[in-house]
Parts: sequence; C-alpha cells; structure tokens
Amino acid sequence: METKKTYEGMFLLDAGNPDFNAASEPVRNILIRYEAELLSFKPWDERRLAYEILGRKRGLYVLTYFKIDPLKVREVEHDCRLDERVLRALILRRDRLTPEEIAADTPATTVRAPAPAAEGAAPIEGVSPAEIPDVLEVPDIDEPQA
Repeated sequence: METKKTYEGMFLLDAGNPDFNAASEPVRNILIRYEAELLSFKPWDERRLAYEILGRKRGLYVLTYFKIDPLKVREVEHDCRLDERVLRALILRRDRLTPEEIAADTPATTVRAPAPAAEGAAPIEGVSPAEIPDVLEVPDIDEPQA
C-alpha cells in the first residue's frame, strides 16, 4: 500500500533564466516523474551566492511543498544531483503542516511596505517624502561600474 507523506523542498537553481517557469522546469519535471502531488511551487528569492557553485555567482531559490511516497525521496534527491541545472536540493519531511504555512508569502512574493521614518529624524529641506526611495539600489561589488 502506497502512503504519501508531505515534504518541503528548497531547490537552488541557476538564475540565468529570468522566466521562473522555465528556470524551475527541471525540478517540476523530476517531481512529476516520481508521481509527486505538488501542493505549492513558488520562488523563494534570487540572491548572490556566498561562494561560486559550478561557476554560478547568483542562484534562484525555489520553495516547494509536495506529497510523495517516502521510498521515492532518495530517487528525487539523486536526480537533482544528476541535473546540472539544479545546484543544490534540500528535502525535509513535514508531517504537521497547515494550509496557511503552505500558502505563506515568500520574500519573492511579498510586496515590501515603505519603511517608517525614524523618530526625531529631521526632514530633508526641499525634498518631499514621496521623492525619497524606499530601497536604495546598491550595485554589486563584483560588477564593473559603467
């Protein structure tokens, strides 16, 4: 008798493709191949890596929740190691997972609210608060400046 258990998977993929569906296709195909029931499949974030992995400096993190036969988890992990588009994979069993946890926003899906002004901060003369950006763009140190 096949009994499926709930798992959480965090996959690190090559961030070279800006299309999430195309970039995450290898993981989705592996899970479907082993008859996993996808509960949630969403981007976590795209970040600069602390160190290069297979020559990549940036990675796309994908968070998934799925149900699968526990005997097939090792095969999923093995296929992830064989696919060079999947840089890293971590799969954890999650028995007590609520629908709210599965549907929760990730850093990539959360809309950032403007930061509140510090108490006692003096306004900048001649600049309205609407003209001050919520987040300052800081270039990567590794990238040459134009």
